Amino acid sequence: MADGQFRIRDMEIVVALHEEGNMTQAAKRLGFTEPALSKQLKEIERRIQTSLFERGTGGVVATASGRAFVAHAMEIVQLCRRAVHEAHESKHNEPSRLRIGVSTFHPLSVIQLLHSVELRLYRNLSVEIVSAYSLDLISRVQQHELDLALVTTPPPNSQITSVHVAKNPFMIAVRENHPLAGSASVRLNEVAPYPWIFFNRSVHYHLHDMIQQRVKQEYGPISIRHLVSHEDQIAALLTDDQTVAWITPNGRDKLSSSEFRFVPLLDSQIHLEMRLATRANNNSPLVSEYVRSFMKRVEEQRAPLQLQLPIVLRGNEAVHE
Repeated sequence: MADGQFRIRDMEIVVALHEEGNMTQAAKRLGFTEPALSKQLKEIERRIQTSLFERGTGGVVATASGRAFVAHAMEIVQLCRRAVHEAHESKHNEPSRLRIGVSTFHPLSVIQLLHSVELRLYRNLSVEIVSAYSLDLISRVQQHELDLALVTTPPPNSQITSVHVAKNPFMIAVRENHPLAGSASVRLNEVAPYPWIFFNRSVHYHLHDMIQQRVKQEYGPISIRHLVSHEDQIAALLTDDQTVAWITPNGRDKLSSSEFRFVPLLDSQIHLEMRLATRANNNSPLVSEYVRSFMKRVEEQRAPLQLQLPIVLRGNEAVHE
């Protein structure tokens, strides 16, 4: 078969199938229907007279021939995109830019990770970090003021889509003589009877309401002694041996003291999940490439990212502070 029979679109189809590992997701990414994508793949395989992917219940997986083909296809797609991109940059004399929202309570390691991402196609990429409360960040994403936002435990929102970045448990902080101080972990029923230092609803309304409603339904009224907006306030308020304080792993590190003990709360529904969110209809190749590269960097991190409380987003997987 002559090389001229191939188009860049054919290469993009093969790359998308390999990266998504799923016919439905690849079709959505390329703007095809699933039957149309399947037909295109069969035509490509017919032309080169070999099977590139094996189809199964778990998705599609590249064959040995497919892996060799994909490696070259990715190079071709990248080179083509770079040519177009650099021609556009030269014409307008403007570097590519991403505006990424980060909660004011994210640990510094998150910002460092955002800046560690390098894109081969966008060598002159400029990343602007915008700090704010999560709900405000999600609003700015929806209004096209931000391209992406890092948020925590987002509630459903059809206008927002997001990918999982990290998950951590809440920590329960107590003084050293508290009955729970020697526990390796605690459950919600063990925390419910004690007076709480809890986070303000403005910090994360979704988690705030969900936790309180569940405790009230299952264990009765809650005794809330203090509501705080910043975790560094807890040290001055946690002064007796009966009160418990809700805190994040990153907040625990800031409050490290021999006076306090920090016990993880184990619960299948109550936890802190960091997600990277954007608009559901955002088809920007730059945003897609950045998200893929960022997630690869996340996978390379050995220690789990630790979240601090006020971070939010609303989305298909998104929330507020």
